Amino acid sequence: MSELGKSLRELRAMPRGLWLVVIAFSADLMAYYGVLPLMPAYMHADIGLSDSAATIPVSIFTGAVTVFWILVGGVAEKMGVRRGLVVALLLCVVGRAIYAGAIFTGGAKLAVVGLSLLVVAVAEGMMQSAAYLGVKQFTTEKNASMGYALLYGVMNLFIFFMGFISSSVRTRYDALRAAGHSPVSGVDAVNWACVAITLIGAVFAWVTVSKRIEASAPRASAKTKSAETSKGPSPFRDARFIFFIFMLLPVRTLFAHQWLTLPDYILRAYPKNIADHMEWIVDWINPLVVFVGTPLITAITRKRHVFTMMIVGTAVSALPTFFLCGGPSLSMLIAYQVIFSIGEAMWSSRFLEYAAELAPEGRVAQYMGLANIPWLLAKSITGLYAGALLHRYVPEHGPEHSATLWLIYGLTGLATPIGLVLARGWVVKGLKTQSAS
Repeated sequence: MSELGKSLRELRAMPRGLWLVVIAFSADLMAYYGVLPLMPAYMHADIGLSDSAATIPVSIFTGAVTVFWILVGGVAEKMGVRRGLVVALLLCVVGRAIYAGAIFTGGAKLAVVGLSLLVVAVAEGMMQSAAYLGVKQFTTEKNASMGYALLYGVMNLFIFFMGFISSSVRTRYDALRAAGHSPVSGVDAVNWACVAITLIGAVFAWVTVSKRIEASAPRASAKTKSAETSKGPSPFRDARFIFFIFMLLPVRTLFAHQWLTLPDYILRAYPKNIADHMEWIVDWINPLVVFVGTPLITAITRKRHVFTMMIVGTAVSALPTFFLCGGPSLSMLIAYQVIFSIGEAMWSSRFLEYAAELAPEGRVAQYMGLANIPWLLAKSITGLYAGALLHRYVPEHGPEHSATLWLIYGLTGLATPIGLVLARGWVVKGLKTQSAS
């Protein structure tokens, strides 16, 4: 408990600049996860793609975010935290506005959506880099773990509030459209709400993250750093590290199903009174548990070896998937979300901390991007089959066999903790971490 108290005191003492970066980033993620869970429904109902094809653009888009993190993240890093945040947020405003307005472009709808998602993917790549650079600069090596936990926790709190907004806006505008009083669907009304949220975030970052605050960061970039520092050894040449990050791929597919499968599963398999409040389950439970759990679990386990946290956390994330194998049940659905989220709180921020802290000066974007390549693959691959399996086992009309769907996904996710356990001795032997064993 003394370690918990020490960590919480560190959290309260974090510099103002860190909190401003976290809030600006969280506003963007609030909008991002407001749009994302409804994207397959938007593609199907508003843009006109088939049920099976509707998840494919979603998968390409989420994968492109990671690709552009690698390709253009360094641009944001060179801009610095303040300019990187503001430019990325403004680009997101433009991209999301084009996306929301695509329904008014007639036969060009799909092309316009593609353009909008390209703009947002570039912007998000810059945003991720600027935000993680900000966390690294506004923390020290001693309190970095709590800084990344703060970022991960607060962004989930914002996503939690997005659930209130999305559910209310979607159901209200669906009713208005049915009555002939609205030109947009409930889903597209949520898209426009997310445009407004992103604009507020951009104004906030521009006004509050001043040059003076940026310069006050404990680990602000120093142009006098030697060339040798920025050319530090790359851990991505280490076979153990490569195995470590890629072994997370199976369990990461479960995270992709949070927006590719779970929303439509709830809308189709559950009665209307539950389906109308789908966001309460998708956007409330996970973010709230992660918001509360990440700082607390990080504080308690910060001295635990990162590999141990990966094994335990991924197992906790994967196992509750089998709760859904008994068919639609509200209690089991809630239990699944709660336990899955506890697992996420145990390992996700620690992994991000590990990758960012390994990065030499000027290479945060590169390291974070490369460490997230398995996440890129999970997002890209999962969308290629998620819509087809949903159509087969939980069709929009016809008999449902959801137990089989979740059995497949649960067994897939379990491959991660099993693989990590089997390879622990080999991986840990050469894996250098910031954590004590």
